[in-house]
Amino acid sequence: MAGNYRFELDQKDIVRSLVTTVGSFIQDRLIDKEQRNQHKEQCAERLAAEDGNSDKDTEVRYSDQAVLANLDWGIDALEEAISTSNMETKMARLDYAEKMLQVSAMLNACQKTAGVPNFYLSAWAHLNLSYLWKLRNDIHNAVLHILEMFIVDPFFSRIDFAPELWKHLFLPHMSSIVGWYSEERRNIVMDVIPDSSDLSFTVDFDNYFNESLILSVRPEQAERIQELEQLYGQSLDENTRLYAKYYKDCMNYDSATSRKVIPMLPIAEAPMTPLHEVSHSIPDYVKFGPILPKSAGFSLVLKAKENAREASRLKETSTFSENLERSATWDAREEIPGEREDRDDGSDAYIESKDSPREIVSNSGFRTEKDDGASSYVSNSSTGVKDEEATSKRQLAMDYICRQSPSNSTIMNSPRSPRKISSPKAGINYEKGPTSVLRLLSTRAMDSRISTSLPDSPSFCNDNSSISPADSDGEVTGQQKTARESVGCAQSVKQVFPKSFLNESDEGSQSYVSSPMSEMLTPQSRPPKDFVCPITGQIFNDPVTLETGQTYERKAIQEWMNRGNTTCPITRQPLSATSLPKTNYVLKRLITSWKDQHPELAQEFSCTETPRSYLGNSSPKDMPLESILSPTSNLLTLGSINNETERKPRRLMRAALSASPTSVISQAAVETVINALKPYILCLCNSEDLQECEAAVLTIARIWEDSKVDSGIHTYLSSPAIVNGFVEILSASLNRDVLRTTIYILSKLIYADDTVGGLLTSIDSDFYCLAALLNKGLAEAAVLMYLLRPSISQLSGHHLMSSLVTIISNKNEDTMGLQLVIAPKDAAVALLERIVTEGDENDSSLNAMNIIYTDGIPALLNCLNRVDGRQSVVSILLCCIRVDITCRTMIANRIELSPVLELFYGGDDSVRGICIEFLYELVQLSSRTLSNQILQIIKDEGAFNTMHALLVYLQMSPMEQKPAIATLLLQLDLLVVPRKMSIYREEAMEALLETLQRKDFPSSQVMALQALSSISGHLSTSGKSCMEALLLKTAGFDQPYNALMKGEELKRNETEFTEKRKEEEKAARSWEKRVAFVLSNHEKGVIFKALEECFKSNSVEIAKSCLLVATWLVHMLYSFPDCGARETARKSLLDKFINVLQSSRNLEEKILAALALRGFVSDPGGLDEVGVYTKSIWKILRKLKKSSTAASDILKALMNLPCVDAAELWSCTEGPESDVSMNGEVLSMVHIRSRLISSHSDGTIKVWDARKRVPRLIQEVREHSKAVTCLYVPPPCDKLYSGSLDKTIRVWSIKQEEIHCIRVHDVKEIVHELTANDKVACFSSQGTGVKVYNWSGVPKHVNFNKNVKSLALTADKLYCGCTGCSIQEVDLRNLTSTTFYSGAKKLLGKQTIYSLQIYNGLLFAGGSLVDGIAGKVFSLCSKAVIGSLSTGFDIQRMAVNSDFLFMATKCGIIEVWLKERVTKIAYVKTGCVGNAKVMSLATDYEGQRLFAGSSDGKLQVWSLD
Repeated sequence: MAGNYRFELDQKDIVRSLVTTVGSFIQDRLIDKEQRNQHKEQCAERLAAEDGNSDKDTEVRYSDQAVLANLDWGIDALEEAISTSNMETKMARLDYAEKMLQVSAMLNACQKTAGVPNFYLSAWAHLNLSYLWKLRNDIHNAVLHILEMFIVDPFFSRIDFAPELWKHLFLPHMSSIVGWYSEERRNIVMDVIPDSSDLSFTVDFDNYFNESLILSVRPEQAERIQELEQLYGQSLDENTRLYAKYYKDCMNYDSATSRKVIPMLPIAEAPMTPLHEVSHSIPDYVKFGPILPKSAGFSLVLKAKENAREASRLKETSTFSENLERSATWDAREEIPGEREDRDDGSDAYIESKDSPREIVSNSGFRTEKDDGASSYVSNSSTGVKDEEATSKRQLAMDYICRQSPSNSTIMNSPRSPRKISSPKAGINYEKGPTSVLRLLSTRAMDSRISTSLPDSPSFCNDNSSISPADSDGEVTGQQKTARESVGCAQSVKQVFPKSFLNESDEGSQSYVSSPMSEMLTPQSRPPKDFVCPITGQIFNDPVTLETGQTYERKAIQEWMNRGNTTCPITRQPLSATSLPKTNYVLKRLITSWKDQHPELAQEFSCTETPRSYLGNSSPKDMPLESILSPTSNLLTLGSINNETERKPRRLMRAALSASPTSVISQAAVETVINALKPYILCLCNSEDLQECEAAVLTIARIWEDSKVDSGIHTYLSSPAIVNGFVEILSASLNRDVLRTTIYILSKLIYADDTVGGLLTSIDSDFYCLAALLNKGLAEAAVLMYLLRPSISQLSGHHLMSSLVTIISNKNEDTMGLQLVIAPKDAAVALLERIVTEGDENDSSLNAMNIIYTDGIPALLNCLNRVDGRQSVVSILLCCIRVDITCRTMIANRIELSPVLELFYGGDDSVRGICIEFLYELVQLSSRTLSNQILQIIKDEGAFNTMHALLVYLQMSPMEQKPAIATLLLQLDLLVVPRKMSIYREEAMEALLETLQRKDFPSSQVMALQALSSISGHLSTSGKSCMEALLLKTAGFDQPYNALMKGEELKRNETEFTEKRKEEEKAARSWEKRVAFVLSNHEKGVIFKALEECFKSNSVEIAKSCLLVATWLVHMLYSFPDCGARETARKSLLDKFINVLQSSRNLEEKILAALALRGFVSDPGGLDEVGVYTKSIWKILRKLKKSSTAASDILKALMNLPCVDAAELWSCTEGPESDVSMNGEVLSMVHIRSRLISSHSDGTIKVWDARKRVPRLIQEVREHSKAVTCLYVPPPCDKLYSGSLDKTIRVWSIKQEEIHCIRVHDVKEIVHELTANDKVACFSSQGTGVKVYNWSGVPKHVNFNKNVKSLALTADKLYCGCTGCSIQEVDLRNLTSTTFYSGAKKLLGKQTIYSLQIYNGLLFAGGSLVDGIAGKVFSLCSKAVIGSLSTGFDIQRMAVNSDFLFMATKCGIIEVWLKERVTKIAYVKTGCVGNAKVMSLATDYEGQRLFAGSSDGKLQVWSLD
C-alpha cells in the first residue's frame, strides 16, 4: 500500500497547511493548562493500570525507573517553562526538558519499559517535545515531532494524544476505510435484528438493541463484529502511519538541495473498498478508536495486535486450503456466456433450490419475503446515532457480544440458517442457476491471489415475470461502489468475512447464500471510479475539474450551472468561477489508455451523449446532497430476463435515475397521481363556483401529500394556468384553511422551481394580495412572501412592520399540520431583517425605530431559541441598538446569550462577525456592574470555551473585525485580577496594536481607538464614552461634564440615580484602573508606540481619537507604580502633545494635551524634558490657565526649574491710558468676572468691561456723598462692599452688566480700609485699632494701640497692617488680638505696613523700607517668613494673582515678582508725573491683565504675555 501514489501535489502547500494546522493545535494545548493536566492524569492512570496488571513479583529495573522519571521530570520542566514569564528561566527549563524528553523519545518501540510499551512512552515524549519547540518559535521541529508521534504510535495518538488533530490531518484520507466499515457493520447488524424485513429504509438500529436481542446473538456473529472492529482499527493505524511518513517527507523535502523525487501522495485503501461513493457525512456509529478505559492499561491493545497477527497467519493457511478444495470440486470451464454482464447489473441476486425456499440478497441491503406475502426493504445506509442513550445501548451490546464470542470458533466454520422467502406474487418465478455457481467458483480458483471468496450470484427470471410500479416502489438498486485490486486488503478481508458459504437448511437441502460483501467487483468488471462522472454515471468524454477538486462531464456540469446552481453538486461548496475550466487532459489520456486495454467495458460504459434527465426537473438549488442522490427513486425494473438483452449498470447510473422522470416506474407513478389530480385541476381553473374551487384545492393538497411523489407533480402543477388558479383562490377565498393550503402548495412549487415565483412577482396585484392577507393576520402569507424575495421597495411600501411583529409575537403557531418549507415565524423574522437592514440608511433607521416602538424587542428575544431565524434576530437587534442605544439595557437584561454563542460557534465568518458586533455593542453599558455581569455570562455560557473560540476566530478574522474581537476578549480576561501572563490578553493586545499600526486600514484604526475609549468603563446611558468629559473635568474644565451629568439626571429617576451613582462610580473606577494598568504596562508601554503612529495620520478623526486615548493612558499611567512604561510614553508622545498644545485651535484638545503634560511633569525626568519647551509653551499655558488647572500646575512646576529664567519669559504690552481725572483720584480697584470696578474721590463708582485692550465704561453710579476709599469683593464674588468718608458702608449686588446697591449701613465713622463677608464687616477709621461690625447695632472696637493702614480677612481671622511695621491678628470669634509679626523699630522715620494680600495660604505684606526690605511673605499656618521682598522703595500698594506679585512704589514704578520663587523678574513704569503716585492696583485671577490707578486720575492697563 505504501507504494500506491496518485498524482503529485504541491509540497509547499502541504507544508504550509501542516504548519498552520499543527501550530494551531499546539497553541490551543499551550493555552489550556487544564486540558494538559487532565491528559497527564489520564496517561498516569494508564501507567498505573499497567503496573497493577503486571506481575507483582517482577522487580522493575533501575534503568526503567530512570526512564519514567526522566519523562516525568521533562514534563514538569516544560510546565514550568510555560507558566514563567522570565525569558532566561523559560529557556533554561526548556533546555532541561528537552534533555529529559529525548530519553523517552528515542526508546525502541518494539520493547517495554517497566511493563509499559515503549511506543506509548515515545509518542507521549514526542507530543511534549512539539510543545517545547513551539515555545521556542520553531514550528518546523514542532510539526516533525507531532508526525513522529503518529508514526511511532498511531493508535494512542488518535484516541488519547491528539484525536482532534488526527481527524483534521488524516480522517479526510480515510473515507474509503470508513465507508467500508459502515457497510460491513450494517450488514452484520441486519443479520442480528430479527424480522429485519419489516424495518423501514431509514431505521435507527439502536432502538432494536435490547436485552433479548443481545442474548440472541450467535457466536459467529459476535466474532464477526469483533474481527471487524479489530480490522477496522488496524487499517486506520496503518494508513495513519503511512500518511504521517508522507507528511514527514514533505516537511524534510527541499527542492533546492534535495535530489530525491518530490514525495507523492499515497492512497488509503480499505480492506475491501465499497462499490459506492462514501458519504461526506460520517454515520454516528463510526468510531475511530475503541472505547478504551484508562484503567485498562495497554494489555488490551497489545493483546489485540498479537492476536491479529496470529489470526492472520492461521486464516491465510486455512482459507488457501479451502480454496484449493473448492476449486477441485467445481469446473472452471462451466461458465455461462454473458453472465458477467448480468452480474454487473444492480438487480438482486436470486438463487433457488428445488427443495429449499427462495433466498434473495440485494446489493444495497436485504429484501425479504415472508409466507404472508408481505415484503420490505432495508437499506445499508445508516441514519446515525442521535443521542447518548443509543450509544450506550450499542456499547452494551458490543460488550456482551465480545464476552460471548468463543475464541476457538471462526466465522468460516460457524453454521448459518438461510432466510426463507416466499414470492409475493404467483406470477413471479425464479430459476435456479447451478452453472452460475460453478462458474463463480472456477473464476475464484483461477486467481486466488485476488479474492478467495465467492462473488455475486446472478439472478434469473422467466418471461412471465413482471412487476407493476406499485410493486416496485420498495425496490432500490445498490449505490455506486469503487473497486481496487490490493493483495493485502483482499487477504485481510477474506479472513474476517467469507463472502459466501454453503449451508444446510432445516430440510436438509443445501442452499448457497451470497453475503452483501460479495458484491464487490474487480477492475475487470467495472471502470475505475475516477473515470466515471458522478452525475451521468458514464465514463468521462470531456472531464473538467472544478475548484472544489471534483471532476464532472462538461455537458453535465454545464447544465447543472445553467439551472441557476452555484455550488458543487457533491461537496456543496460555492463556486466562485462562472465559466468552466479547461479539459482535464491528464485524466482524459488515462481514460483513453484504459479504454484501449478494456474495449468491451469501454463500449458498455461510454457516454455518447449526456442525457438531459440526469438532473431531473426539480430545482436542486437548496436540496441537500442526500436528496439529489436519494435511493428512493432509484427503482429496480425487472423485464423479461430470458430475452438475454444487455442491461446498463444501474449502480453507476444511481444519480441519474434518482431524479430522472424517464424511469418506467417513476413515470407510471407520476401519471397515476396526475390522472387523479386532473379533475380537481380542471375544476380549479374553470369552475366559477368558489366553494368548488376551495374544495378542489384541499383535495389537490391531500392527493399530492398521499402520493409521496414530487418531481413530476411539480412540473405538472407549475404551469402558468394552474398557478394562476391558485392565485385567484388567494384573492377570492375567505376560508383560512383554504388560504393556508393554497399557500402551502404554492410555497412547495416556488421552493422547487424559481420560475413559479417569477409568475407571481411579474404581477404587482399578486404581491398586493399577499400583503393584504398578511396584514389581515394570515401568518402563512409570510412564507410565500419570503420565497418570492420581493424588492425592498415592495416590502417597505406595504407597511408590513406591525403585521410581521405580530406574527413574531404570537406564541401559538397553528399551521393545520402542513409541513411548510419554512415556519411562518421564521419567514417573518427573515422579512423583518430585510426591511431593517436593506434600503437607504434613513428608511432602515425608521424601520428599526418602529420595531422598538411596537414592542418588538421582547418577541425577537424569544425567537432566539429558534435555530432557523437566529441569525436574522441578532442582525435586527444589532440594528435596533445602533439606532436607539437606550434599548441596549433592556436587551441586556432580558436576553439569553446561549443561542447567540451557539450561533457564533456554528456559523461561518459572516455570521460570526454579526455575533461579535452584537456582543461588543451589548456590553457597552453605562452600568459597569451590569456590563460585567453580561461579560461573565458570555464567558461561562455555551458548550465551548468562549474565550478560546474568540481567540481562534481573532487569529483568522479580517482586519475590520479585530478591534471588536480583541476588545471583547480583553474584557473577558480582565473579569478577574490581571495575572502576570495570559495568552488571551497577549493575543488581544497584539491584535489591537496591529490594528493601530496598520495605516492602510484607517477605518480599523478608528474602530480600535473607539474600542479603547469605550473599554475604560465610563459610558453614558446612550452608550457613548464619557472619557473626554471626565478628563476635561480632571483638568479643571467642568462644563462638558456638567452638561453630560445634567442630561443623565433628566433621563433617570433622580432618587434611583443618586442611590446607584456612587456604587456605579466605584465599580467604574475600579474597572478603569484595571484596564489602564494592563494597556499601559503591556510590554513596557508598547501601546504608546502604536499611538505615536496614529498621531501621524492625516485623518482628523484618527488624530483626535488618538489624542483622547493617549491622554487617558498617560494620565492613568502616573497613578500606578512605574513598571518601565513611563519612559516609553515620554519618548513616543511628548512631542505630540507639545505639538497639539501649540497648533490646535480647539480648547478641549489643548486642555487634554495639558493634562497629559501635567502627568509628565509630575516625574522628575519628565519635568526636565518638558522644561526644554518652556519658552514655546509659556504663553499658551498662561492663556489656558483660566480654563484648566492643569495648565497652572504645569506653569508652577516649570517655574521651579533652575534652568528656567522667568525674566526671559516675562513680557507685557501697555495699553492706552484712560483719563478719569474729572472724578478725582482713583482710590481703589477690584477685578471680577472680566469686569473692573473703580472708586473715586468724588464718591463715584465705575464699572468697566475689561475684556478688551482698552477698558470700556459700562456703568457709573454715585450713591456715596463723599470719597469711596475702599472696595472689597469676597467669595463667591456676588456682592461688592464699599466704604466711604461719608461714614457708610454699602452692599452692592453684582450683575452681568451693572451693580445695584441693596443695603446701606451707617457706621457713624469714616471708613479708610474695609474687608467684609456675609457675617461681619471690618474697617479702620481715624483712631487706633479696628472696628468690627456684624451688620447690626453699633460697631465694636478692637483696640491694640496702633493705627491700622491695611486689612486682610480669611475665615474667622482678621490681619491688620499697622504702624510700627507690625501685623496684628484678630480672632473674630472672641474679638481678641495678638501680634502676628512685629518688625524692627527704628528711631528715625515711620515704619508702616501699607498693604496686605492673602493668596493660597500665604500672607503678602508690603510697607516701609527697612534695611533694604520693604515686604515679606508669611505662611498663615506656621506664621513663618518664607520670603523677603528686597526693593529700594517703600511699597504703597500690592496685587497678587496665580503667577505674579505686583508692588507699586512711591516713584511710580511697579515691580513684578514671581510668586512661587519670590524672585523679582521685571518692573513696569507708570505714567505718573510730578507728585502723582499709584493709589490702587488690581489684576485678574489668571494673570493676563494688570490695572493701575493714580492720584492724578489716570487709569492704566497692561496686557501680560
